[in-house]
Amino acid sequence: MNIFVDNLKDGKVVRVDVGHRLDLTAYNSFREVTVRAVDDPEIVAIVIDFCDTNQLFDSGKAVLMDLMLRAKYLDIPLRLVNGGSDISFQLSMLGYSIDCRDPVRGVTAAGSRLGSASFFG
Repeated sequence: MNIFVDNLKDGKVVRVDVGHRLDLTAYNSFREVTVRAVDDPEIVAIVIDFCDTNQLFDSGKAVLMDLMLRAKYLDIPLRLVNGGSDISFQLSMLGYSIDCRDPVRGVTAAGSRLGSASFFG
């Protein structure tokens, strides 16, 4: 799992590349994301990138729910992006949705350009 802070024209975005699996080991990383968001007032969103993820454990779903509650409390938008069909299906069963638009990479799943304002607006 890797955490990046990307600068966009509308502010900074904390991006988490989940890696191959999301499970309980993500807790400390997601906690770090929350701390970064609190410490940096220029952060306008948190993006969780499931591009390489092929395993989603129940503990990972719980950790993701915890991050979503923290983001909501901080009033920072949280977006889930680039999930494959299996990951998207599993998250949809919990009421989460995967956005095909990626504000950091600036493209949609179909490859068209995307402005960050439309993603966060």
